[in-house]
Amino acid sequence: MKDKYFQFFQSRLISGRGSIAFLKSLGRKRAAIIYDGRVLDEQSKQKLSALLAEGGCEAGFLADIRNEPFVSDILDVKNEVNAFEPDLLLAIGGGSVMDSAKALWLFYEYPELPLEAAFRPFQLPELGSKAVLAAVPTTSGTGSETTCCAVFTNRQTRQKQLMLDYKIMPTYAILDADFTESMPKSVAAFTGMDGLTHAIEAAVCTASSPFVVSLALTAALDLLENLPVSVNALPGSEEKALARELCHYSATLAGIAINNSSAGLAHALDQLGPFFDLPHGLVCGILLPYTIMISVPQPAYVTLGKRLGYGGSDAEICRQLVERMFVFNEQIGIPVSFAEIGIDEEAYMSKLDDFLDGLDDSMAAKLAPIELSVSEAKELLIAAYHGERCIKGIS
Repeated sequence: MKDKYFQFFQSRLISGRGSIAFLKSLGRKRAAIIYDGRVLDEQSKQKLSALLAEGGCEAGFLADIRNEPFVSDILDVKNEVNAFEPDLLLAIGGGSVMDSAKALWLFYEYPELPLEAAFRPFQLPELGSKAVLAAVPTTSGTGSETTCCAVFTNRQTRQKQLMLDYKIMPTYAILDADFTESMPKSVAAFTGMDGLTHAIEAAVCTASSPFVVSLALTAALDLLENLPVSVNALPGSEEKALARELCHYSATLAGIAINNSSAGLAHALDQLGPFFDLPHGLVCGILLPYTIMISVPQPAYVTLGKRLGYGGSDAEICRQLVERMFVFNEQIGIPVSFAEIGIDEEAYMSKLDDFLDGLDDSMAAKLAPIELSVSEAKELLIAAYHGERCIKGIS
């Protein structure tokens, strides 16, 4: 059998509470800050400006990103960034902020790059001649601080578009859990579920190396243990603070794992999110148990189940794992079906073909542990709408 060789891609990681102070050591002069105004209020901006000034760096707060970005949002901001002429792009926020910063970094370095060229997978030019990108996640789950992907929505079609290239990975990922303290329960749950989905999908991805599988399973176990505490423990308690810090690190590990493999079926089927303005992590959370259900048994699922203490045959272990995922969702406030969150059935069913448009070309679907036809994927989405635990017609 021919040997396989794997190259491992990773941003430089800086972690620990208070690690935002690392920015002072970069020796940069002008920081273009892309942020979420719900995280950085005026007082926080002043503190950040003062911190950067200690390192001789001027702060410019240029883009307040509060929702999953449209492609047009980037075009609206890029001229302002280019005019500021930063040598540091600093992203402080959730995945939407970090994804926006990746695109702005690209268009800052290459202002004449055609828009369509930005969405050609793994064909982007080298970055870093004008600026570096530092990502400071304030949620725990998207993994964007260490991934080669940026996700945008086309305002006209509501379809998601991916910018894919290792060259847009942030230069630095600063994991300061102090920023997670103000996360609402729902944000902690939804972003954490995105991280758990990354971990489990990376573990069973057909392109994963043994190194990635080990990393992914570790992240999955840590999130399964700590996310319910992060979501449900009393605000201000030491228990909650520790859980949030551990989830923050675990989500980044899951991001690294998926960056060195691929997302899977829950992500491939997430096109329904933009149609109903649903948070990405919520959609992943609802879909994940169903995608595991139709993919079992798989060695990584069995390993995860055994490490959770389940016994019996591989099939029995996998059944227990699926049930654990449904129970886990209930623990953190994620429903078991799309009907449960009030999505209109007629509107949902009428859009199934749109949700599955492009499935045949989806790399996440191609690298999943099983290959779904469009008709099988439609059955899965129908089951996920109604909350059916048994999906007929899919072997």
